Amino acid sequence: MPVAVAVVSALIPGALWLWVFTNGRSYRGAPLKILLITFFLGMVSVVPAGVIEFLLIDSDELEYGLASIDTVAVVMFFIVGPVEETSKFLAVRLGVYRTRHLREPLDGLIYGAVASLGFATAENIGYALSFGPEVMIFRGPVSTLGHVVFGSLWALSLNPAAPPVRRKFAGLAGLAAAALLHGLFNVLVFSVWGILPALALVGLGGYLVIRMFRRAKRNSTYHLRRNMPLLRCPVCSGTFHPDDRFCPGCGTSTSALSPWQQQCANCGHMTETDAKFCTACGDLFVLEA
Repeated sequence: MPVAVAVVSALIPGALWLWVFTNGRSYRGAPLKILLITFFLGMVSVVPAGVIEFLLIDSDELEYGLASIDTVAVVMFFIVGPVEETSKFLAVRLGVYRTRHLREPLDGLIYGAVASLGFATAENIGYALSFGPEVMIFRGPVSTLGHVVFGSLWALSLNPAAPPVRRKFAGLAGLAAAALLHGLFNVLVFSVWGILPALALVGLGGYLVIRMFRRAKRNSTYHLRRNMPLLRCPVCSGTFHPDDRFCPGCGTSTSALSPWQQQCANCGHMTETDAKFCTACGDLFVLEA
């Protein structure tokens, strides 16, 4: 089996779900660079999780079905769920959370989903290399989305604007709920009941996550705000509106100008003219009235 085939089959599900949960036409966009960094950190977070699980779990016993359902439940609820969800959480908490790009609950959901997809993609690569691309028939659409569903429970707590005590409580509660749901999914997969209950769990969770995204969008600080930025004239360094025919500072025809900066109408921050969102406040730029 070509390694490239296995890797590509593992990357496709994560890429598709990444598009769904970060599509700028549906939600307030985020800088591509920050999204990719968060995705990469999510992939890297598999390493500490894998090391801890290797030290604490007899993988052969689980892999070959030698463990009882009670043992599986203990492993999934008290080791796998908490360890993997904490690793994903830290990928965001120690990364984008410390930057200006995470400002509201919608941002937390977006970056939580991206980190979870990075983690799931790294896992998928390992499974595809070990068991072949066909393992992605189930893991691809289901387990990958499952990681987003589980991670959304702690992602809601990633709101720097909330009081510190509330953030800590919400973070711990979210991590506990995510670990519990993650563990339940894994137990269902290993149980005699088959995969249908696991599919139902992820399907319902995916529906609720989409509703969470939509609600966060409606409550967004930037919802429906129309921010028409001022453009910085390269001739006189003055500013003009996008619909101005001439620069008010020097009289140069704006059609002949190539502005090198634009000023956010919300916070006054200067950004490059090709920026779609203000890098200071995150507001959407609208170049047409």
